[in-house]
Amino acid sequence: MEASYPGMKVLLANNLMMAYNQAEAAQPVFAFVEDGFTKLPEFEMMLALFSALDTRWVAVMDDMSATPARKASPLLNVGAGIFELTKSDSPQQFAQYFDMMVKAPRRDLAGPRGRMGGGAPAPSTDFKKFILIGSSTGGVEALRSVLVGFPAQCPPTMIVQHTGKNFGQGLVSLLDRICAAKVVAAEDSTKLETGHIYVAAGQRRHMGMTQRKPMRTRLKEGPPISGHTPSVDALFTSAVPYGKDVVAAILTGMGQDGARGLLELRKAGATTFAQDEKSSVVYGMPRVAWETGAAQKQVSLARMAGALLQAAKA
Repeated sequence: MEASYPGMKVLLANNLMMAYNQAEAAQPVFAFVEDGFTKLPEFEMMLALFSALDTRWVAVMDDMSATPARKASPLLNVGAGIFELTKSDSPQQFAQYFDMMVKAPRRDLAGPRGRMGGGAPAPSTDFKKFILIGSSTGGVEALRSVLVGFPAQCPPTMIVQHTGKNFGQGLVSLLDRICAAKVVAAEDSTKLETGHIYVAAGQRRHMGMTQRKPMRTRLKEGPPISGHTPSVDALFTSAVPYGKDVVAAILTGMGQDGARGLLELRKAGATTFAQDEKSSVVYGMPRVAWETGAAQKQVSLARMAGALLQAAKA
């Protein structure tokens, strides 16, 4: 590649963490990804970063007889990785694919702050409630889709996302890159503020809320709840005393984490949502939330940000 394109800089990475850090710093125009990497759960983070940076990519198979990871993963059914190369393909074929993908129309990647959120930021006084969100498989891209619609002065928002232990800070940086509001990693005893989004992901502690005002985050060690640390159920359950001040949603994900806590919140007077089946990568957590009556309404991903913000004004 370097011989074919004078001045090109090629970065090599032998693990996803290295690849993620390099991509975040260098913002490459293209990535060749060994197909084995795409089978890892953490590749969801790479996909989201590629999407945020408009980095084109293609999976490279061991040989033509191999089964592409996208055949088994709903995360890889769409996107730039839909076609594959193999390690036996000629350098000319790699170069041709690179040319085709890089020359395709690119998005306008103007700065996120002030650009997102659909116009002028809403005054903080418009919002009377705070927002809780839980997500898992497919949730990284879902969170990007939702939070890009939040204004700079959004309601205090707390999020639990299931992800690999080394990718929590990467997720925070990624979301902060595209959000008008300030996205931060959850820390213990942080006062909840307007315009801030607190994310618990890849941590060894559960995130919840203190039981007295002013409301603060609470990080607590303990065994997995509903199979996860941090757990969506732990977050939702901790907010039950504030029921009527809560708007909560469960996004795409495998399993049932969050459904029990969402039901408790609904019984306490909270407004509750679940992502609908059509827009979910994995309709597991939202399905349980809907079928158990924990969610009052199913909402498409495209309409989720508006639904949450509107409910927070009620």
